[in-house]
Amino acid sequence: MKRKLSNIFKRWHRRLGIVSAFFVMVLAVTGLLLLFSGPMDLDRQVWNGVWISKAYNQAPKTEPVGILLGSGDWLVMVDGLVYIGDQNPITLAPPLVMAKKEERFVYAANNEETIVTLLDGTLVERIEGVAFTGTHPTPLPEAIINKIIKRYSGRGMPVSRVLLDIHTGRFFGAVGTWLMALASIFLVLLSLSGLYMWIRKPNGKKSRTG
Repeated sequence: MKRKLSNIFKRWHRRLGIVSAFFVMVLAVTGLLLLFSGPMDLDRQVWNGVWISKAYNQAPKTEPVGILLGSGDWLVMVDGLVYIGDQNPITLAPPLVMAKKEERFVYAANNEETIVTLLDGTLVERIEGVAFTGTHPTPLPEAIINKIIKRYSGRGMPVSRVLLDIHTGRFFGAVGTWLMALASIFLVLLSLSGLYMWIRKPNGKKSRTG
């Protein structure tokens, strides 16, 4: 009986290993890249194209909010992306609390973090906390809303965001999330079956230590 049980564990261990191999590779590679997303500057790099457009709804889920920086220049946030000048948008968790333009730099903050950019929107640094006093959001002119939505629809996505969504399965929709959840269960079962076989000899008896 024990030998039969051991054979069953071995057979299912191999099957689960084969099925899980692909998901392990995806999780390992995306997890490693996310771990070094800061040094690799993945927050600033953007992926776009057909696959990105299909995977992400290109219509904003929230209304754009903005702050007038002066001289007709607006800083606008939509769906956690901050548009400043002509550069690619910068990620910042909502809500947008305040912003200001000062000489060569623009500052924007939520309740926990401040981003500092050049006037054209190039990210300079991120600072923990709100490091300045500025202007709060005001209603956006219709022309600015239309301009931002047009940019948003063809913006692509930060590489770090795409990698995170692939890592969790969200990139592939509800099916992808369930597949990653199922893969996690497979990995748990794989670990348990491997542990069981490790503490048993082929004849079904417990191995001795020493």
